[in-house]
Amino acid sequence: MSASSTSVSALPPATPVFCSDWHLPVRDYAEYASLVAMMKVTAPDLPYLLPIHMAAACLGAPTANPQHRLDAPGAPPILVSNALHDPATGYPWAVSVARQLGRSGVLLTYEGYGHGSVTSGPCVQDAVDSYLTDLAVPPRGTSCPAVLP
Repeated sequence: MSASSTSVSALPPATPVFCSDWHLPVRDYAEYASLVAMMKVTAPDLPYLLPIHMAAACLGAPTANPQHRLDAPGAPPILVSNALHDPATGYPWAVSVARQLGRSGVLLTYEGYGHGSVTSGPCVQDAVDSYLTDLAVPPRGTSCPAVLP
């Protein structure tokens, strides 16, 4: 079955969400194969990179919600939390989201590593709990120190 004839129901569960969330500039198999070849040369110690493989899964997949700039005028405070060293959702992306949210967006930085920083110590957890219970955001520029595992 070709990627273009793959139905959404035949794709792994996360793929429709992933494909809708990301602009993946891979048009066909030839372009995908060239990216894999380049990856093998530039990062031979990383034989499996999920984004490259997900790009292949997205070929021909429908995109119901393509990437676009955020537009949330008048939104209440929105807490954006991200680890400085997140292997799945890069820190610059969180910076961009908070910036696009304007006055509503407040970025909370966890100075450690990992994906899903909410449980990365009391500093992050307390800030997130305060947001979820009282819609209270920390002061802009708040960072939480890395916590040893």
